[in-house]
Amino acid sequence: MAALVALAGCGGGAPAASPSPGTPEAAPAHSFDVERIVTGLDRPTFVGAAPGDPEALWALEQAGRVVRLAGGQRHVALDLSTVVRTSTEQGLLGMAFHPGFATNRRLFLHWSDVAGDTRVAEFLAGADGRAIQPEPVRELLFVEQSEENHNGGQLAFGPDGRLYLGLGDGGGAFDTENQAQDPTSLLGKVVAVDVDDPAARWRVVLKGLRNPWRFSFDPALAEMWVADVGQDRFEEVNRVRLELDEPPKNLGWSVYEGPERLPEREGGDKQVGSGELVFPVVAYGRDRGCSVIGGLVYGGIALPGLTRRYIYGDFCSGTLWTLAGTPDGGATDVRRDLAKVPQLTHIGQDADGEIVFASLSGSVYRAVPVAPAPQS
Repeated sequence: MAALVALAGCGGGAPAASPSPGTPEAAPAHSFDVERIVTGLDRPTFVGAAPGDPEALWALEQAGRVVRLAGGQRHVALDLSTVVRTSTEQGLLGMAFHPGFATNRRLFLHWSDVAGDTRVAEFLAGADGRAIQPEPVRELLFVEQSEENHNGGQLAFGPDGRLYLGLGDGGGAFDTENQAQDPTSLLGKVVAVDVDDPAARWRVVLKGLRNPWRFSFDPALAEMWVADVGQDRFEEVNRVRLELDEPPKNLGWSVYEGPERLPEREGGDKQVGSGELVFPVVAYGRDRGCSVIGGLVYGGIALPGLTRRYIYGDFCSGTLWTLAGTPDGGATDVRRDLAKVPQLTHIGQDADGEIVFASLSGSVYRAVPVAPAPQS
């Protein structure tokens, strides 16, 4: 459990009193069940589908392996374990398939190298899309890390076609170096790059983050949902409009944690930097869990009760919630579901847009309709 808690980068401290900023939690719901479909993986940090490979799921193992799961079989498509450092929150952390993967076989990985520094590189799969060539095509990013925690994790392509990456604030506690507000640093930011332009550079999209382990896009509304792991008081979910012609928006860390300004001794004496200040649409305290795992806006068909609802969870409690977005950019109707996923690390989608979950215990789960009650 200690390794589990460290991977998502939660802090310590007493429970927060308030579960959310203005979004009261509704009565528990039973919107779906979860069934375990894979066991025996080594600390999976990602599960999802690749374009053009509808019969398979792909998973990352923290120690450095990329695994393809299909037809009850598993195949190690790539083993980077000799160049990946696995300690607390470090390891193989993120994966994104190029939108044209079905034909161009390009994919991107984010990991901690043997020195503990951040690397992002492009790889190429073979003609059948199953095995990945062991040497990267090119390195896209190197970021020096001074601590073992707050490495971020998520890689994902946005609706604008750019590759996005979430990076933590450099580790430690309370961002003593003020990296998240420093415009010259990539730490504590969400950044993006056009991987189809060889001359493109990473640009800051969001700033003021502590450890954005998981985020996702809602292309229907050109929005980004970012779950930021908290320090002592709040786990938070942010809903941010993508306005690419505007300066980077600011989520407030480490002047604010969740909806509240930190006491001066913990960072509240700092000043918020430039950019429109965005507060979370949902936050919860340590009585609900200790490390938020961001999810996605559901667009599948198997669970009609979840249509257009955002699903997210907590790493330590295994709790899953869903909420509805409001037209003004907020959130309402927060529901804690009866279904749980222990040691939750990632919420992804299969090729049909149905929800799958990775658990650091080594399992992959699928969200399924609630089984009908037995007839008496």
